[in-house]
Amino acid sequence: MKRRTLQQAFKFFWLILGLACIYVLFDFSFDRRPPAVQSSYRFELAGLPLDSAIILRQDNLSILVIHRSAATIARLRQFDSGLQDAESDSSRQPDFAINPLRSKHEDYFVAYALGTDLGCGLVEKNGQLGEICGQARYDFAGRALDTGKSYPNLLIPEYEFSRNFSHLTINP
Repeated sequence: MKRRTLQQAFKFFWLILGLACIYVLFDFSFDRRPPAVQSSYRFELAGLPLDSAIILRQDNLSILVIHRSAATIARLRQFDSGLQDAESDSSRQPDFAINPLRSKHEDYFVAYALGTDLGCGLVEKNGQLGEICGQARYDFAGRALDTGKSYPNLLIPEYEFSRNFSHLTINP
């Protein structure tokens, strides 16, 4: 009697294991999401204040946008001492961002809103950007400031603005 019960329990275990394997194979074989999920993200940029870091959120994506003034742009063009990677030689960025301002349009800076030291969110601190959980600091071009610890510049996504800069589209 015990042997028969043990055999049935063993068969039941293998049946459950087989069904679990089939479910996992099915789950990874087919993408059941709608086709538009995460193909691009569109943000409205109504009335961005000058020289202020704004974080836009949609789903699990956080984007940092700064509408820079002419004075800030001039300061960023002149400021290269105290930067870890002033020329962005070792930064991950699209080709259009390989310039001192690290942006497609000099008036606007766009980056992922995550620091590159500990990967925490960013906040504006005294005209600079900083990680909320670490010592990493960045200028308004996303270039890492020299704080005694080495970390890369902020990551720049592929993006497009509408003609009048009222909308931002991110292509992750």
